[in-house]
Amino acid sequence: MDFARYLVTPERWEHIPPDWATAFGRTAPLAVEIGFGNGEFLAGVAQEHPDWNWIGFETSLTCVTKAGRKLARAGAEHVRLALADGRFALRELFPDEGVARVFVHFPCPWPKRSHAERRVMDEDFTRTLVTVLAPGGTFELTTDVLVYAEDTAEDLRAAGFDVTGPVELAEVGPGSRYEAKWRRQGRRIWRLRAERGPKGSTLRIAEGTMPHVRILRSVTPDAVAGLVGLKETWPGGAFVVKAVYLAPHGGSALLRVFATDDGFEQQYFIAVVRDEGGAMAKLDGAAVPFRTPSVKRSVAAVAAALEG
Repeated sequence: MDFARYLVTPERWEHIPPDWATAFGRTAPLAVEIGFGNGEFLAGVAQEHPDWNWIGFETSLTCVTKAGRKLARAGAEHVRLALADGRFALRELFPDEGVARVFVHFPCPWPKRSHAERRVMDEDFTRTLVTVLAPGGTFELTTDVLVYAEDTAEDLRAAGFDVTGPVELAEVGPGSRYEAKWRRQGRRIWRLRAERGPKGSTLRIAEGTMPHVRILRSVTPDAVAGLVGLKETWPGGAFVVKAVYLAPHGGSALLRVFATDDGFEQQYFIAVVRDEGGAMAKLDGAAVPFRTPSVKRSVAAVAAALEG
């Protein structure tokens, strides 16, 4: 359970972006790694820079567990880990000019055109960087794909960054397992660094309280079961109810929902709880999503369908 002492759950926070000084128990410059893998880089830099607060984002619980073990062995107390899409988290969880450094190591280049939306480096991510990086803040990319680094450098320069590289790293890199793997295969490693120029702006979407809607009429189990397939689609977002699970006593149900906001995907549950006055549709606490527009619309749509 070493990882538990480092894990934070920003999707449960009522105020976003949060007060990171409170989360760390101290005020210090913030540095972010997106996609920390097994935590080799974070464990190393945490020891090298104890005067910084380090935050890592990953989508794999296995990676969080392994990274937590490494951090515990290193005695690092100034690192926090979160299970979240780093692109989304960087945009939503930090105020303007609130981050000093951002690191991305060996992202998948997703060379197929059909997979382009999965790439870390895109126009939206660049817009986020120019917003959340502090004056003089830096972004650092390490990759084994030279054309990926060159394309990224071009995009960053167009956004006003002062870019150095990409340059080949002959010996010393971030120390991750991917670096070790690529070097064993004889691949060359490239790095670029970019310092922010003019400040930009970005649109944030996760905010507000947990949504819930009162249903002022009697709700039957059959009506709830009939919500499977309920969906809405609009520019930039969508949701669909994938399954309904009815409690044996018939007094409540869980709806498994899939939602997307500009490519940021979430799966979660909406609870429908019946009582004497009707019912309540609300987010279930077992898998709390970020409060994005699609999440809020799905709760409202479930209630409206049951009302109708």
